[in-house]
Amino acid sequence: MPEKRMQVREHLTIHQFMPPDHPILIECEKCGKCATLSKFTFPRDKKSVLRLGKCSCLHCGHQWTTSADADFVIRGPLWLRTSCRGNALWILNRPHLEFMEQFIAAELREERMEEVSSRRLSSALPRWMLAAKNRKDVVRSLGKLRAKLEATKLS
Repeated sequence: MPEKRMQVREHLTIHQFMPPDHPILIECEKCGKCATLSKFTFPRDKKSVLRLGKCSCLHCGHQWTTSADADFVIRGPLWLRTSCRGNALWILNRPHLEFMEQFIAAELREERMEEVSSRRLSSALPRWMLAAKNRKDVVRSLGKLRAKLEATKLS
């Protein structure tokens, strides 16, 4: 049973769930199974600021590079994505899922930080996700993503 209370003490941002510390789970463009985006690169093109992601499939071995712009986490080929209450609910990887499960399931979320920042992950989550009336649906959707992650053979 999840904790009913959660204290957020650190300045946790979405970037702490990204490469190089934690690969992002994505869908392979070749076989459609689980792949990872494990590294971001920035080409030396002075005309644009483009971020690329180095990807490799855990099943077929396909390797490719994909554009990883600002919308990548919202509209990209994430492996852990589902619909919840008419919105897209997406998760980057196991540590991100674990944080979200704890945070969303908590009935009392205490911020233990002196500064208030909209850059914190807990402050950046959409209101529909944090609303008490949606908690059960969001937790249920996170459970579906957990089941998909557990069924995925990560080698």
